Amino acid sequence: MNANNKTLSSWLLYASVLIVGIIIACKMRLMTYADDVTFSHALDNISLVDYLIHRYKTWSGRVVIEGIMVSTITVHVFWKIMIPVCFIISSILLWSITLKEKLSSKVGVPLVMASLLLMNAPVAGDAQWWVTGFYNYLLPTTCALFLIKVLLSPSGKVALLSVSLALSFIATSSEQVAVFLIVTLPFLYFVNMEKRVSKRALIVAYIIVLSGSALTLLSPGSASRFSVEAARYMPQIADMNMLQKAIIGVDRLVENISYGRNICFIASLFIFLLFIVRCGRNDFLSKICILFSVTSLVLSMTSLSFYMKDIDYLTYYGKFYNVNFGSLKIYGCYLFYLITLICMAAGSIERNDGERDYRAFITLMTGCLVTIAIGLSPTAYASGERVLYVFNICLISYSLFNIRRIMK
Repeated sequence: MNANNKTLSSWLLYASVLIVGIIIACKMRLMTYADDVTFSHALDNISLVDYLIHRYKTWSGRVVIEGIMVSTITVHVFWKIMIPVCFIISSILLWSITLKEKLSSKVGVPLVMASLLLMNAPVAGDAQWWVTGFYNYLLPTTCALFLIKVLLSPSGKVALLSVSLALSFIATSSEQVAVFLIVTLPFLYFVNMEKRVSKRALIVAYIIVLSGSALTLLSPGSASRFSVEAARYMPQIADMNMLQKAIIGVDRLVENISYGRNICFIASLFIFLLFIVRCGRNDFLSKICILFSVTSLVLSMTSLSFYMKDIDYLTYYGKFYNVNFGSLKIYGCYLFYLITLICMAAGSIERNDGERDYRAFITLMTGCLVTIAIGLSPTAYASGERVLYVFNICLISYSLFNIRRIMK
């Protein structure tokens, strides 16, 4: 790269970071209804400690997140700065975890920021730009990425590791992020010792993550919250078995990737097909992966239209609030997209030179698992699109890992 190109790539990085930060900060605002109002007045007649104890016993295990939120949500300058800062930091961390060895930060970081900005507007809006959503999704996700980055740094300083472990309590205050860390951190043990922290540090980190997750997931208020929200949003959930609850989670997953042209999903399909064509093995699995991926790509890009006849068993028709488990058309669509996701994950493991890399596979499959687990909650639909944020982050990470392999 000549001096001129280096100057331009530096300008790309600094301009992207500056413009993103300024625009996001200027556009942020507190809603005058719903959760923004509720948490803004949470401490009006009660102390912070009493409020958190009451919430933990009667409603939610997110004591760390809620403690930060109710203490700072009325300080507008705090979240106006922290939302763009967390967005930019998460972009840097994603680049560092996935592309650092192949692509310089001057190009890699703007690429990751662009990927995050391409996320479905309803998902990004609820989880990144909505102030309450930021505290519950963007903030803990950024802390989780920081923890993973530090654990993948062999020369990580004790002070930095300590900070990441402290911040992990913020990460595990979000149920989905907690489950993601519980599933993925054990796989770091199999990473080459030259590319991660010591075994002892990994064990300590996992124990702390388990402790933080238990604090969140096993809170006494969770049961009462489940009963209240089930009565309000989904009374029938009490009579459902695990399979039926999982189907609700699958419905949310398939809805996100098949309905409304999910750009991140479409991009991941293109990148996966490029990986298969350039680096994949010439075997039966690769051919099946191409078949399902191309079909999904065409279906995603030929969205529902009055002028086109639907393919009954492959077309997503919308959420089933009445929980109709009887229509075979529903299961045909679910099965097709689940097979596509499995093909994307399995097909990304082995290159034609025999090299195996499970990072993309683990990231995508864990993202699917975390999303399907949404079905265990009576607010699977009432929570809106924000519950799909972790999956979309996983989808972007999956694509970045594949780009890394293509560039080898």
